[in-house]
Amino acid sequence: MKIAITDANIFIDLIHIEMHDELFAAELEIHTSLSVYDELNASQQKIVSMYIGQQKLTIHTSEPSNIPKAIQENRSLSASDKSVFALAIELNAFILTGDGLLRKIAATQRIEVHGMIWLLDRFLEMKLITKKKANTQLKHLMAYNRRLPIEDCEKRLAEWS
Repeated sequence: MKIAITDANIFIDLIHIEMHDELFAAELEIHTSLSVYDELNASQQKIVSMYIGQQKLTIHTSEPSNIPKAIQENRSLSASDKSVFALAIELNAFILTGDGLLRKIAATQRIEVHGMIWLLDRFLEMKLITKKKANTQLKHLMAYNRRLPIEDCEKRLAEWS
């Protein structure tokens, strides 16, 4: 099973469109850092905590020290962003994020990175959702999250109609 290091915005988006169960059913080993967990509000933390209790989510409480110098010295990245990178390197994992800077830097570090569109595709591929649900939830997400890649979203909406 592939290990995915999840950033806060993925949890936030999935909770918003009520598709967090699908993440933990998608045959991925989900990990995150304590600093990412701390970025969630209390109701989001309550939802995410259910998966910790079910042993479907691993929260790393100690911050890894193997952060590449280029990332460590990047002042545009938050502590939680740096912890996501460090965990991805430490666990030989890929990153789930919608953060543009995180995606860009992951590419320069040759770390695999995916976002919400990839997750929706995976949920469909695994038959966790229908095309109709994917279409409806993506429209809902687009109204909520203006940072999504519009071209990719429109392409999927056309495919899923």
